Amino acid sequence: MKDITQVIKDRDAVQLSLIAQHYPDHKADPMPKKAIAIFNDLFKQLRAIFPAMMNTIQDQSQFDEMRRQWVKAIAENEIYRTDQIEAGMKRARQHEKPFLPSPGEFISWCKEGLPDIYGLPDAQELYDSVMMFRAKRFQFRSAEDYPWQSHAEYWLVTKVSSKMTNLSLTVQEALKTCDQEIKRLSKKLSQGYEIPEPVAQVEKHLIVTPPEVALNHIAKLKAMFKASH
Repeated sequence: MKDITQVIKDRDAVQLSLIAQHYPDHKADPMPKKAIAIFNDLFKQLRAIFPAMMNTIQDQSQFDEMRRQWVKAIAENEIYRTDQIEAGMKRARQHEKPFLPSPGEFISWCKEGLPDIYGLPDAQELYDSVMMFRAKRFQFRSAEDYPWQSHAEYWLVTKVSSKMTNLSLTVQEALKTCDQEIKRLSKKLSQGYEIPEPVAQVEKHLIVTPPEVALNHIAKLKAMFKASH
């Protein structure tokens, strides 16, 4: 195998990929095999997306350190699922700069890009949908009759709208709630959750206690009060 300095100089992509996968790590701290496998696959894809990434690597020690930092970031943040990687790669393909992002930046793409992978809106889009629903909801017999674009929109919008009413949220608080609900649903979807169809909410009726039962309770309370004195 060629020396990495010569490989970088020659920009030998095949040899560089082999080195990324098989070159021994001289650092003392062990690297999880699963994270190493993820890095090896990512390295091939990122090299194609960011052609200038190898310009910053001058020797083997720099390459080893880059590899170590990426593997640690992957392991510490548990970026192992296919949907997480795809979310990160989608953001990477949209990135305009030819240079490799930092490990932290790529990890944030993997996390923040999940809603997009599942076709979910961002916080502002969800907030706008909530306000539209609240403006038009009385035109429909029930929330289920509203022309929803998807099952996800129904559950997200009605949940946020309910919290806005019950908690009297400000605009900023509502936006934060939107973001929280989107992330919560994204996580559930990544675990295999299937979004159900809109279901009419069961109306909660007030159960009135019969007078004789109420009087009986009062009598018992009075008796207990007398006994204690």
